Amino acid sequence: MVEINGSIANEEPLANGANGALLNGGGAGEHDVNTKDNVIVVGAGPVGLLVALRLAKAGIPTTVLEMLPYVEQSPRAAVYHTVAVRELDRAGVLEDCRKVGSTGTDVCWRKVTGEIIAEVDRRPEPGEYEVLVLGQHVLAEVIFTHYKRCKGSQVLFNHKVTEVKNSATGADLTVETPDGVKNFHARYVVGADGGRSSVRRLSNIPFEGFTWDFNLVACNVIYPFEKYGFQGGNFIVDHDHWCLIAKLAEPGLWRCSYGELPGLTHDQLIERQPMKFEAIFPGPRPLNYDLKMASPYKINQRCATTFHKDSVLLAGDAAHLCNPFGGMGLTGGILDAGALGDVLLAVMKDGKSETLLDRYSELRQKVFREIVDPRSQANVRRISQTDPDTVGQTDPFLSMLNDPAIDKSKLRGLDDLYIDVMAGYE
Repeated sequence: MVEINGSIANEEPLANGANGALLNGGGAGEHDVNTKDNVIVVGAGPVGLLVALRLAKAGIPTTVLEMLPYVEQSPRAAVYHTVAVRELDRAGVLEDCRKVGSTGTDVCWRKVTGEIIAEVDRRPEPGEYEVLVLGQHVLAEVIFTHYKRCKGSQVLFNHKVTEVKNSATGADLTVETPDGVKNFHARYVVGADGGRSSVRRLSNIPFEGFTWDFNLVACNVIYPFEKYGFQGGNFIVDHDHWCLIAKLAEPGLWRCSYGELPGLTHDQLIERQPMKFEAIFPGPRPLNYDLKMASPYKINQRCATTFHKDSVLLAGDAAHLCNPFGGMGLTGGILDAGALGDVLLAVMKDGKSETLLDRYSELRQKVFREIVDPRSQANVRRISQTDPDTVGQTDPFLSMLNDPAIDKSKLRGLDDLYIDVMAGYE
């Protein structure tokens, strides 16, 4: 693997075919994407591929357009709560995810000295889904493998959408490709193309919210944290060195995501990395670690004003963004994919009213605005803006964890992130 602009990409593009096209079954050319009842998904990340997989399994002609020459390999998200794991099971990919992933159980909040402030065990009861730990890029590869097996599935790499126009029968797309500009038509277009979504921008859908004033640096590092009593997930509470240290699926590999000063350049952030590890890591000095990746980036709290406009639907980061502390971002995106798959199948296969698409937008927006956004903001402020000596008693959530009279058995997942869009709909 090589680092490119602070992110990881394969030296060999994943599954990139001739002229940037990947065709199911090794066909000789692109299948017709200008049919009456087809769907185009823009973005070959886990969310877009999951929507495409659900539709293709049901026999709906589905094409994924990806502007990159490969499935993105940057290992951003890594933890999926039980409600997202259930969606992976519904899509038929969970067993393969389990083969390459691991289970996350215990989480704690610590001082930078290592002293535990509060902790919770997320070990599932028999019959319950687990918390899955798996790199976002690996999850995408698993879903991609399943999608390629579906009849009528297609992924076109190096395809950049430059125009989206609504028509009487769906949406017309103008796309830049290695072979020149091409035109596509679909009954529905799903924008799952990330926080800088071209589909959202070209559809003139506002993206409301704010960008945090600090930088975040996500690192993958080999270091024996378990030797010093670190649990699967560890939030470090400190004004200067707040961070998350979490065990990843690969043996010996940990994710360390720490906050940094605003206004620093990419090079300055990378130069400060050894100093940050010196302040955060336990154990004797000099430190002996193997840094695999360091990726500085800005984080946002934003939500599109609608997830449905004309023939365009949004899901995942194209629809909403939150900071990564608490693992609520891609978990929410996977739940979007599950709900969107349900409503598109109901409309396209079962003849249900298109009002279901508005229902999807309203309910998934509600979850973000009322649950994901406030909780994820609280997660950052809890570790960066509180006194580590008193937060265990003053913070409502941590004080609840420290109260022996309260039953902690229902704290293993985020079940309230899930809303069944189809429930009660006639």
